[in-house]
Amino acid sequence: MLDVAIVGGGVCGLALAHSLQARHVDWRLFEARPRLGGRVLTATSASGTPLDLGPTWYWPGHQPSIARLVADLGLTSFAQNDDGRVLHLSDPAAAPQTVAVNTQGQLAPERTGLAAGESAGSVHGGALRVAGGMAALVQALAQPLPLERLLCGAAIDTLVDHGDCVELRWQQDGQQRSVSARRVVLALPPRVAEAFISFEPALGPELSDTLRATPTWMATAAKAAIAYESDFWRAAKHTGNAWVTHPQAVLAEVFDASTPGQGAALAGFAAMGAQARQQFKASMDLLTRNQLGQLFGVQAEDGELHAQDWAQEPTTCSPQDLAEDGLNGEHPVYGAALLAQPQWQGRLHFGGSETARQGGGYLEGALSAAARLRRVLAT
Repeated sequence: MLDVAIVGGGVCGLALAHSLQARHVDWRLFEARPRLGGRVLTATSASGTPLDLGPTWYWPGHQPSIARLVADLGLTSFAQNDDGRVLHLSDPAAAPQTVAVNTQGQLAPERTGLAAGESAGSVHGGALRVAGGMAALVQALAQPLPLERLLCGAAIDTLVDHGDCVELRWQQDGQQRSVSARRVVLALPPRVAEAFISFEPALGPELSDTLRATPTWMATAAKAAIAYESDFWRAAKHTGNAWVTHPQAVLAEVFDASTPGQGAALAGFAAMGAQARQQFKASMDLLTRNQLGQLFGVQAEDGELHAQDWAQEPTTCSPQDLAEDGLNGEHPVYGAALLAQPQWQGRLHFGGSETARQGGGYLEGALSAAARLRRVLAT
């Protein structure tokens, strides 16, 4: 029997496993995907350019845990290319205009730049990126962990509380499999856990409601990134930052996704909702290239395109997340107290970034949740 079973191989689950391994605890990690990392996903172009299709940035000024981890793991960070200027495309029939962001994060009037006495602000708020993409963080966390303790392709679908242990069940290679553990940690988005795992006995109504009421951050988002032979936009005195605000926008926000010494790239977040993206699925690549060409010139239409639609991943996007797509663009308030409370007399624990009070939804929140779980499991 295991001491701790971790369900979910994202940053929260891996950080917790890292701690348990150091304390010589008997643990196993179960990940539904065929890979580790959860919402961290870095594609690599044919020329070796890393392209983050999930989390891209962290902000050391108010995210100390991720900043400390990047340093402790010996990873290299660098600043997002940002001088406070943005290409703003508000009319699909017109050319984009270079505008400036003031220190309050507001766009200065088009064509006039900053008002008298204003100083340039920052589009990305002092964001840093990791050389090699965020996958480098996942790889560094996983590298010292024994491979036999990391089971990918294992989508836990049932948890059964037997009183002295919890049984985990899943289907793999056409066979029913199971394992028992004294304690189970669900290092998953709460809605995903509630939607796809059967609990025996059933969770109480208040807890179930709380799980369903916790939106999965960026669950219905989509990103695209194109690797190029050169950063031609910089030669044209552009930062790579662009905002597209007209109703026909394909990408809402574009940024320079280049990595020093590892290649040039642009990337952006989809403007279309999940349903619209499926309707235009066959032409999304062409539409993406056309919009980048309108922003940065015909050179931007070429290059190696990679895209990820998170709304199509049930391990990330629950049915309720999909149903609520586009209802609210504000960052949710995370860290519900009930999700931090052990269940089944201490045998069941909830983790994942959305359970964190600090940095909920971000990598910072994943590490905050892992730290909380580490303290609870040590008692």
